[in-house]
Amino acid sequence: MFDRLMKMTFYGHFVAGEDQESIRPLIQHNKAFGVGSILDYGLEEDLSPEEAEHREMKSCTSEAERDSNGTNKREKQYQVHPAFGDRRDGVIGARTYFYANEAKCDSYMENLLRCIEASGGASDGGFSAIKLTALGRPQFLLQFSDVLTRWRRFFHQMAAEQGQAGRAAVDTKLEMVVLQESIAKMGIASRAEIKGWFTPETLGVSGTVDLLDWNSLIDSRTQLSRHLVVPNVQTGQLEPLLSRFTEEEEQQMKRMLQRMDVLAKKAREAGVRLMIDAEQSYFQPAISRLTLEMQRRFNVDKPLIFNTYQCYLKDAYDNVTMDMELARREGWCFGAKLVRGAYMAQERARAMEIGYEDPINPTYEATNVMYHRCLNFVLEELKHSPKAEVMVASHNEDTVRFTLCRMEELGLHPDDGQVSFGQLLGMCDQISFPLGQAGFPAYKYVPYGPVMEVLPYLSRRALENSSIMQGAQRERALLWEELCRRLRTGSLFHHPA
Repeated sequence: MFDRLMKMTFYGHFVAGEDQESIRPLIQHNKAFGVGSILDYGLEEDLSPEEAEHREMKSCTSEAERDSNGTNKREKQYQVHPAFGDRRDGVIGARTYFYANEAKCDSYMENLLRCIEASGGASDGGFSAIKLTALGRPQFLLQFSDVLTRWRRFFHQMAAEQGQAGRAAVDTKLEMVVLQESIAKMGIASRAEIKGWFTPETLGVSGTVDLLDWNSLIDSRTQLSRHLVVPNVQTGQLEPLLSRFTEEEEQQMKRMLQRMDVLAKKAREAGVRLMIDAEQSYFQPAISRLTLEMQRRFNVDKPLIFNTYQCYLKDAYDNVTMDMELARREGWCFGAKLVRGAYMAQERARAMEIGYEDPINPTYEATNVMYHRCLNFVLEELKHSPKAEVMVASHNEDTVRFTLCRMEELGLHPDDGQVSFGQLLGMCDQISFPLGQAGFPAYKYVPYGPVMEVLPYLSRRALENSSIMQGAQRERALLWEELCRRLRTGSLFHHPA
């Protein structure tokens, strides 16, 4: 009776069905109105706060850290904290996974493989969504994020010494000779060794080093691993950048990468694109870097792997611009989903409690400005990168209108498929369906799974939808008016001469 009641109410509104077969009618119905699907298997354990905290503390602490009586060399942001062990706290719009063991990760991967099959069988050009925290031990993501952040901060410290503080990352270029001298003075290595790092073969012949060049040095582990040290912000002492892993931790890390590889190969085989979801800021540098590695391998002819950029982060613009420049430089196809972000309250509380700089933009208005700035940059770049794609994942009417206007101004035609729109199933249909019927690539984020296993997701959707429904009628009228005007003029359905 409970299952039947749920299917008639919340479950039926926010979830497509229990399995691959039962979701087909909804997917085909949406497709008839020009709306595609981003399939997401909604399995989520219903843990108590105490159990969630226990799992998080155990899975985010390395054996070396446990053996050293709690001594942790990572920066504060990348250390696990018991007050925030339950990552669901304060989060409405995102699923959360807690590491139990490798067998659970393998089980989740099998569910994702079936999800990819379902997406490929239900429609052409569909998506499947995945979260990397479900594929392995989060300790690795924390440690790798710490490495990437400290290495990037070191670059900006060198930039400040060269009088380039405050510049956008994409515009910052260090003079190589001055940089080599600065590193030599720190005693990291001899001048001869340092000169060997910065060669024309590795960095080109420009005489300068940008952030992409700098990041590439981490890949040269065989030559640089013993030299990768950075100044500790608090003590001023040089500290090793790369932490040692035990043999078991090395294997766990490798299995996480192997699972990602299996999923990407399956997606390519099924003709399905993978949407890598963004997560908390202390995991995100590693998630983005691993996603980039997948994009290098699989986005050869078209975007197969999509990275997600959270525009409530202060460094969102730097992240988007640097990654798009990397794709241009290396010749692979950029694929992105732009979101505002799902963890704002939790991120602010964590930064205040633990004592590090809040990574979130100060106001909602600042986040809107950041979103439109990132989106405008990507849209302008799409004119010069015909194989690049972006999904505007937003329920905000102003953002949708802004995108439509910029597409028209830039001559980006809907039929080219470079710009798509995404909304959650059961929410903002007044945006998705008019867009789909007007010929724009529009998608619904479609969760599915057994009733009892998606209850945690449903409870959050009900909370979030209550506030959005208040403005639904007004949004519907405005969007219909805008789209009907464009349909009458025909300006969005003809390529410019």
